[in-house]
Amino acid sequence: MRRDSHSTDVIADINYFPALGTPIPKSEWKPRYLDSHDAYTRPMIIRNVRTSVRPFDLDVHGFQFVQLPEKKDRVSRDDDEQTVKREYYPELEDIAKKITGASTAHVFNHVMRAHSSPSEKGIQDSKGRWQDIPSGHPHVDYAGSDHAIEGTKLELNFPPHISRLFDTSTRFAFLGAWRPLKTVRKDPLAVCDATTVPDYDYQVRLRGFSRTSIKSENYVMSHRDEEPKHQWYYMSEMQPWEMVVFKGFDTKRDGAGWRCPHTAFRLQGSEEEPPRESIEARIRAPFSAALQNDISSGPPVLSAGFTRNNGTPLGEL
Repeated sequence: MRRDSHSTDVIADINYFPALGTPIPKSEWKPRYLDSHDAYTRPMIIRNVRTSVRPFDLDVHGFQFVQLPEKKDRVSRDDDEQTVKREYYPELEDIAKKITGASTAHVFNHVMRAHSSPSEKGIQDSKGRWQDIPSGHPHVDYAGSDHAIEGTKLELNFPPHISRLFDTSTRFAFLGAWRPLKTVRKDPLAVCDATTVPDYDYQVRLRGFSRTSIKSENYVMSHRDEEPKHQWYYMSEMQPWEMVVFKGFDTKRDGAGWRCPHTAFRLQGSEEEPPRESIEARIRAPFSAALQNDISSGPPVLSAGFTRNNGTPLGEL
């Protein structure tokens, strides 16, 4: 990675996939790590939102950066699950309602990442559990087909009173809410302006959830065109009171922002920095018939992450 000579933006490698145009079977899936490059890896400008004059909108671009009230020690990687639920979930529920205009919010799971690469020892929490690694390739957490979303809903195993909202809502969306636990100086998260990504660069990856073997899908990203089209963004030295919210899926698809590719990337000169520590929740937002055309009108919001029953993370989905 190198810095763009004309700005505070950076140029870094993005681990794209080939533009096959056909689903990638689980048997042919090979994990991509930040340092594993191939013929489809290409250097891309990643723009710093701190110096960008562009406003970003969740519905239009697929992501939005949010400033939180500064607060010391919200949660740390050493906190157990119950502590995180007690200390962080209520605040995240309030944040989710403010971002979307929702009248209700419910957080019921989370995942932490605090490990740099599969070849390093990484970080354990206070219970001796290994923390997950940053994603090494651009992806979207969900694919848009009906059966893929049904598989995700089954895997999440919502309580009955929450599951009923799927049946009574004419529109729903899945969102991701990501923020660091400490200042980010290594492997920051980049999000892509969805308006710059052609449909043919979304490649379907077939997958099965490890806990239940339920079948589902998500998107991994290619870059078919020779000229760089995708516009990537990150926030330099992102702080624990700063958050990025991005679309995973939206049944309302009248614009490109119903999904948002994202990935971690390597920062030059960060080799000796400790692993990045972050927390992510995934949010489900149902919309009533009266609200289906306005994400800010006040639908209830439900937040879901992915962890195993023993508390260890499932990893990147």
